Amino acid sequence: MEEWRQCGRWLIDCKVLPPNHRVVWPSAVVFDLAQALRDGVLLCQMLHNLSPGSVDLKQINFRPQMSQFLCLKNIRTFLKVCHDKFGLRNSELFDPFDLFDVRDFGK
Repeated sequence: MEEWRQCGRWLIDCKVLPPNHRVVWPSAVVFDLAQALRDGVLLCQMLHNLSPGSVDLKQINFRPQMSQFLCLKNIRTFLKVCHDKFGLRNSELFDPFDLFDVRDFGK
């Protein structure tokens, strides 16, 4: 199974995506997963589900409506928590613009 499909299944297992989300449809492509993640909301919810309290949910805009400013704020919050609370190095993380612009999604 392709890694992005495994990621989609894992997000469902973590109760971040619903079980019937399009990322698990047979016709799904990697862009479907990127689209689901690119506003940063699901990423922050995932961290909260994995470690309650790790993300201050009051700081997350749950309806960014693809506003670049709000989406990037959410993504940066996710990356900061990954670094500060989960111990990931900056070299292990991605650039916020890469996710928002769906560039180098494999990273």
